[in-house]
Amino acid sequence: MAIQRSTLRKTLLAALIADILLAGGAHAQTSDEPVVDPSAKVVVSGIRASLSSSLNTKRQQDGVVDAVSAEDAGKFPDTNIAESLQRVTGVQIQRNGGEGRYISVRGLGPEFNNVLVNGRTMTSDTGGREFSFDLLSSDLISKALVYKTSQPFLPEGGIGSTVDIQTARPLSGKVGHSSVVNASSAWDSNSKKYTPNASGMYSFANEDRTFGVTGSLSYTDRASKQNKAINDAWNYRDVSMINGDLNSRGLTMADVTTRKLYMPQSYGFQQEDESRKRVVGNLTVQYNPSPTWKLTADGLYSRLDQNNKIIAFSDWNNPVQLGVKYDQNDQVTSFLRPGSTFYANNPAIAGAGKLLGEANSNDMIAKGGDRLSITKAFGLNSKWKVGDEWRIEGDISTSRTTSDSNDMWVVAGMIPKNGDTLTFGSTPTITFGDNIADPNNVSAHAVSNGDIRNTDKLHEGRLSAAWEHEIGFFKGLDTGLAHSQRKVDRTKWGNDAWNAFSGYHVKLPSSLFTVQQMDDFMNTGGKIPSQYLSFDPYAYMNYLNQPSLLPQSNDPAYYSDLTRFPNGPMAIDYTKPSMWAVKEKVSSFYVDSKWEGSGWSANAGVRVVRVKSTSTGISRELLSAVKSPNDTTFISVWGPNQVTTVQNSYNSVLPSANIKFDLRSDMLLRLGASKTETRPTLNQLGVENWYGGRFGDVQTGGGNPYLKPMQSKNFDVSYEWYLSKTNYVSAAVFMKKVSDFLETTIVDMRIPQFNEIVHDSRVRNGQKGKIKGVEIAGQYAFDTSVGWLQGFGVSANYTYVDASAQRETDNVATPSCGYPGLSPQSYNGSVFYERGDFQARVSYNWRNHFSVDCGGGSTQARNRSAYGQTDASLRYNLTPNLAIYADAINIANSRTHEYAVNESQFLTLEDVGRRVSVGLRAAF
Repeated sequence: MAIQRSTLRKTLLAALIADILLAGGAHAQTSDEPVVDPSAKVVVSGIRASLSSSLNTKRQQDGVVDAVSAEDAGKFPDTNIAESLQRVTGVQIQRNGGEGRYISVRGLGPEFNNVLVNGRTMTSDTGGREFSFDLLSSDLISKALVYKTSQPFLPEGGIGSTVDIQTARPLSGKVGHSSVVNASSAWDSNSKKYTPNASGMYSFANEDRTFGVTGSLSYTDRASKQNKAINDAWNYRDVSMINGDLNSRGLTMADVTTRKLYMPQSYGFQQEDESRKRVVGNLTVQYNPSPTWKLTADGLYSRLDQNNKIIAFSDWNNPVQLGVKYDQNDQVTSFLRPGSTFYANNPAIAGAGKLLGEANSNDMIAKGGDRLSITKAFGLNSKWKVGDEWRIEGDISTSRTTSDSNDMWVVAGMIPKNGDTLTFGSTPTITFGDNIADPNNVSAHAVSNGDIRNTDKLHEGRLSAAWEHEIGFFKGLDTGLAHSQRKVDRTKWGNDAWNAFSGYHVKLPSSLFTVQQMDDFMNTGGKIPSQYLSFDPYAYMNYLNQPSLLPQSNDPAYYSDLTRFPNGPMAIDYTKPSMWAVKEKVSSFYVDSKWEGSGWSANAGVRVVRVKSTSTGISRELLSAVKSPNDTTFISVWGPNQVTTVQNSYNSVLPSANIKFDLRSDMLLRLGASKTETRPTLNQLGVENWYGGRFGDVQTGGGNPYLKPMQSKNFDVSYEWYLSKTNYVSAAVFMKKVSDFLETTIVDMRIPQFNEIVHDSRVRNGQKGKIKGVEIAGQYAFDTSVGWLQGFGVSANYTYVDASAQRETDNVATPSCGYPGLSPQSYNGSVFYERGDFQARVSYNWRNHFSVDCGGGSTQARNRSAYGQTDASLRYNLTPNLAIYADAINIANSRTHEYAVNESQFLTLEDVGRRVSVGLRAAF
């Protein structure tokens, strides 16, 4: 009878899960081989095998851990690791061109999550600590573990989580020779292009499992296109409103009123054609000299070559406009943007030195987006078992990432004759009064051309020992020490000629421009021009760089000076680098005690960390900044290079404890408490300064070498009910008390080079507060409980996060902004079907709105709307060793939308399209 009641409870619970949860799919194993339940009557494979492995991982850990695993070699659940991790409870991702690149966990952004590969820190191409998941191919990964509660053995740095990505190990797989080959073709709905993808893996392990080798190689090619509607910012500023329309004549200053309003900075459209080629290789060799000694050597190589052709065209909105309308919140809702005809008809307010001193323009902007990133990593691990009670492990590794990217912002434009009409709300509209696709009406404007190279080098080593010894409840000690040395440097070269031809006074030949078609992607009613002009920025700069054209520049004597510009003002000057470098040395020690009694187990310990950083920069001093005669930007005069060095150091003591109670044989309760920290990313510690903006809106920024780590006191409670080897439900409550939170803030100040207020933007230790939340998760495979649903299964999770922050209100414009990157709610769900040789899965992932940044000065905050995406996959086994598959990404063509303080303050709408991949997998 008791057995029947238990079965009934689980069947009713299954129906409840099916009704309320829809969920996200695959987790993963943490042990080398899945633990088999001897009481099981069903042999699981495929999707169920992954779910079973993940459940075994979750159940066996000391703390709260989730995972994603490959069912078999070369069968990771998704084409991108980040896209698999987003189905872990509390994990959200940020996409780059529609592909997952960064993760956030429990509301904390990518820089607050420590990402390891085979237990080691990997260098990055970002110049910071955030890990780019698009550098690795998912075909080479066996599992990824997400540690949500801290433990002393984990490297410090992950307030949000620690993620350990593990590659395949030959001695954990099959004996003998085995190989896997994947080949597929991917189609992008926006670019309308097909691209090839291929991967292969070979593994060998001898009969005694004393020697093994695994090698893998992956090639990914993707051609995509992103369409965007863009407003750069909303600013609270004095707006001069001219009372009239585009046909008005003879207006004077009596027809002008001034009022402080929320004003959009610009509006236009952008089209980005992207090619992304990635090669990833991995080699692992394992050798066991004796039953008590195991050696593992790893090597990893990744090369990502991303090429982008980005053209934007937009209106720059000066704070002087015609026929301005605004709402009860002092927010501009529409205006007329006057052209040259209006200037000619109203000489009392238009012209040099008058209200309308600078002509409006329709700009075409070529932006930099290329990225070449190469990562090389090597590691050696040795494990010894010394007697019955001692285990010793040593690990040394090195990693190096180099990246090269162009820093380009090249502007050409037109002075409109008839003027433009703009409306602003949740979906803005623009009506151009002139033909913006006329190549005969384009003039030169501002040019910034730069080359940025980043290098990230890391050497680390660790030594740990485990003592297994029982004295009552005491079961042993783990202890270890580690040391790492990391250096990140960034070097930038530029052309120093932003304003050489700014002001639209130099006509350009039509041969530099090509008429292009624009996709009508704003199906919400926004008007999009059917055509626009595209141009090659290098051909444009070469044209301006001709000596015969320099007399038409804004300062002919200055820009013709060969001692300053030996190759012309448009050329990058590689003799004058701007450079910063940060070297960081970290030494740590930990001790962790193990305890166990009847129905409970626990660990408690502490990690002690010593950090020393040295920040060095080489840059030129800004001597003065003079307003350009034809524009509202500045001509900068620079002094010689200067070297600056700053040192910083600090110590941290990070205790942690976890306890697990076996409430029943199938039910667990976990409690956790810890103190964790996230160190500033290395690019935040630089000593460089930059200067920009326009007259009336001067901006500066740079690094901050005096930053302290953000720290958090964490408390966790987790309840888990294991219904079977595949099915479970769980609930968790967590709270984080954070201090010295790291975020970009803007402080208004004065500096001698400018005679007005300067908005200084850089990362500061700005706030303290609380992050608290709830996680609910479950998965259920309907194998025997509901007969007519046999083969089906569901998995789902939901996370709610509530955060409060205390900021110094003079640092930011919006003290109620909250934590950048934190979504109050997120959930994901999957429905899968697996029977015989056929597998299918549909997944939906959703996250609430979140703050991108808090703005500052006169600039409003930036927020991203709620976003949901549907993906699907199909698999069919033609034979036991041959399968065909298809994956569809973003089936509903979901688009990203950003706004300022409210949804009517439009900022960005991005359309990345759909992706479909069809392939063949062979195992032999």
